[in-house]
Amino acid sequence: MQPTPLLKDGIRISPYDGTTLHAAPRFLLECEGRYFLISAGTRALILALLRQPSSDSELEQAFVAEGGPSLSATKLHKLGAQTLPPALLRDSPTTNRIHPFFLSMELMPAALATKLGQRLTWLFQPGLVAVLLSAFAILHLFTLPGAMQAVHGNWQSMGTVPLLLTLLVLSGLLHELGHISACCYFRCPHGGIGIGLYLIFPTWFADVSHAWRLTRRQRAVVDLGGVYFQAILLIGLDAWALLSGDSFILQLIWMITFTMLFTLNPMFKFDGYWLLSDLSGLHNLHQQMRGHIVNLLLRALGRSNCQARRPMQMWILHIYTLLSGAYLLYFGHFLLCELLGQLATLPQQLQQIAQEFDSGAELLSPVLHLTRDLLWPIMLILTGILLIKKILRVLHDLATEIRSPQQSL
Repeated sequence: MQPTPLLKDGIRISPYDGTTLHAAPRFLLECEGRYFLISAGTRALILALLRQPSSDSELEQAFVAEGGPSLSATKLHKLGAQTLPPALLRDSPTTNRIHPFFLSMELMPAALATKLGQRLTWLFQPGLVAVLLSAFAILHLFTLPGAMQAVHGNWQSMGTVPLLLTLLVLSGLLHELGHISACCYFRCPHGGIGIGLYLIFPTWFADVSHAWRLTRRQRAVVDLGGVYFQAILLIGLDAWALLSGDSFILQLIWMITFTMLFTLNPMFKFDGYWLLSDLSGLHNLHQQMRGHIVNLLLRALGRSNCQARRPMQMWILHIYTLLSGAYLLYFGHFLLCELLGQLATLPQQLQQIAQEFDSGAELLSPVLHLTRDLLWPIMLILTGILLIKKILRVLHDLATEIRSPQQSL
């Protein structure tokens, strides 16, 4: 008899509202604040293990009692080793939820975010949403051409840039309040609001991980809550710009619009990624993409492909894989060109800073200039290292999966 793995206390399993794109029902498993999507077979195995069977025969009987097919204990142990997340095992250390950020810091605790979010839930009344989005679409249609012209024209004064960036940052905070307010509207618990560094992108974030408990459509509302709140802000700014023609407001409108479109980019783990994931039912899209590439390679090698998918899922993965590959090439090209350009001008900049030090000027000025000139190249180098490590890890995972395709419950 093989030793039966002991699972941690507090494991919670509930039905998961996916989408018709996924044929088999799935369940949501929660353990220590982390969430996992599991199959019906894995659910039956976990529930059987939670009974703490004392023998192989008890394990087999418990598995069948929880809705699983009749399988031998040897088969159950093997499949458990392949499918059970290590975080569920009692002897595994408590692990914090993994964040996609290189650096992160919470600025607004959950209690304060809840107070603010609850005051804004009325904005999610369906009738009001329709009115506000219609107003946004009409006003923005007339304002956007002028905003694009203003941002590419002559700026009135560089002195307005700090104010412009400050307002843009505050619009990002409003964006996160949109996610929090959507959670409050659906009575879903949430965390706080903070800032982080995702690759080279400084970004706000809101901890809405408990939204996994919501239905698919409710999760989509949470995904879009941030962009929705920024759209409400743009209603006022668009009206102001149309009445005044103020180029400063037009520039702010363009910058907010750009951030809204960027956050809907599904290639990075921003709102667009989670929205596509929730609407398509293809969760862990980056992992799904790797599995899709493995399947294509196995098929090219003449080996059987055991992972059958519905046609719509296949098309989504085809398109997502192609777009991700193209975007990866573009992003890598951007990093390389930007880094080479920075390195070409850096010696001259450092020489000028050295002259500032030698001239006996006030110490603060050359220090600030040195920080300014070194910060961006350092960020580019760190991002390049992270990108290379990620690519190498993906290639290693692909090679491993091709050599040893896994079974699943």
